[in-house]
Amino acid sequence: KQWYQRRVRGDEKRLAVQNQKMRQDLKREGITDLKTYGDDKSTVSGAIAQIMLAPIHSCFFHKQTQVRSMALLVICLVIQQGLLHPISCIQFLIGLCTDLDETNRVKAEQTLIELDQKYPFFIHSQFFPGLRESFKLQTALFSSYPVRGFRNNPPISLLSHVYALIRSSKTHRHSQLVMLIKQFDETKRTDINLLLYIADNLAHMSFQIIEEPLFVIHHLALLISTSGTTYLEQAKDALYGRDMAETMQDEDEEDVDEIDQVEDLPKLTEVLVACQSCTLLILLKKHLMSQYNLTDKKCHEFSPLESTKIYDKQISRHTQTAYDPSPVLSAIQQLTLDVDFESEEFEKSALQFYKEFRDLMTQQDLSEFRCTDSEGDAEKSGVKYYERRKELPQKIRRKPRTSKTPLKVVGDKRRRTSVKTAGPSAKKKKKRRRYVVNSDSGDSDVGGDDSDSDYDGT
Repeated sequence: KQWYQRRVRGDEKRLAVQNQKMRQDLKREGITDLKTYGDDKSTVSGAIAQIMLAPIHSCFFHKQTQVRSMALLVICLVIQQGLLHPISCIQFLIGLCTDLDETNRVKAEQTLIELDQKYPFFIHSQFFPGLRESFKLQTALFSSYPVRGFRNNPPISLLSHVYALIRSSKTHRHSQLVMLIKQFDETKRTDINLLLYIADNLAHMSFQIIEEPLFVIHHLALLISTSGTTYLEQAKDALYGRDMAETMQDEDEEDVDEIDQVEDLPKLTEVLVACQSCTLLILLKKHLMSQYNLTDKKCHEFSPLESTKIYDKQISRHTQTAYDPSPVLSAIQQLTLDVDFESEEFEKSALQFYKEFRDLMTQQDLSEFRCTDSEGDAEKSGVKYYERRKELPQKIRRKPRTSKTPLKVVGDKRRRTSVKTAGPSAKKKKKRRRYVVNSDSGDSDVGGDDSDSDYDGT
């Protein structure tokens, strides 16, 4: 690889000299056909670059910083000379943006900025493959479990710089965020370690406007409602049996402590391990709402189809706490290590994890119900004033004013003529308001007649 690096640098010097000579020849001879001055040896370098791309790719995950630095330098030279298409190298650069070495990280970020200026929207198409490359790099660098996707003091996403490049376009930003959230779908069967890495990046992403966290929370809620319901049905089938679970209602479900025996404990364990992806989403939703001080009502009222400037307001984090997935980690550790389907303790722990997940889903349903119920109350309270006015006895109500301005007939229409004052120094008289006290006795008279027949509802 050092030999190839020396070759590429030598080709770069040779091409610079040849380019200068070509310009002089063009001026002297007036030749416009640049094909006659093409470099035959550049095709050889390009072919070598194609062959060596896979070994160079493997060097990005080496534990030694010097090896990763040399691989990054070769990729930058290859992109500079145009020996490879830039889109084939962007995912490697995104991965190195999460390197521990600051020099490699800054160089990779600077190269991505230059590529984004020359080739717009290339980074958008390679954002998720680049996230996978960064996850592989973090897994290679850290042998401890689990691999986290943020830096501490303060907690910030490892891919915050890359997200800052794609957030300028609302359409591409939404597509990439939805792609990350869809990895939590039960049909994808994505590795739980990668899901935790994605959740860390979403929880500590550098959001600038209020629309960004609301958009993420909106899609999280949709996926929680669909995936969570599916996981609960599968768990009930494993807990009670399919025939009994289909006829059982939610209120008929027994308490976990009263269950004598699980129908299919291995299947229940498999479902509980799989449903931890939904638990990650629930914890992520709560974290974003607390970080940006968002209420359930505001999140429920948000619609991604609305294009209003209300959601373009600047936003900042209220707290700098890290995303805590400890319930998920403890559940995975107890359900995957030292599994013994014959022991009663393991069965009780599985039932306890099922109860915790069921309670989390119940809380989500209650929050959604409160939001929809408050909207129904708001619609009921929007009754007209004159309908509500008659239901309130013994209240002082304002009687409709009668204008004292004379009417002037102009053609078939009648218009009011303005009353002119005596002069500029004349004081305006204050109009007195007339009130009627609604009383059942019929003998009260305050400022006029107590009848309500002339009230027109205004």
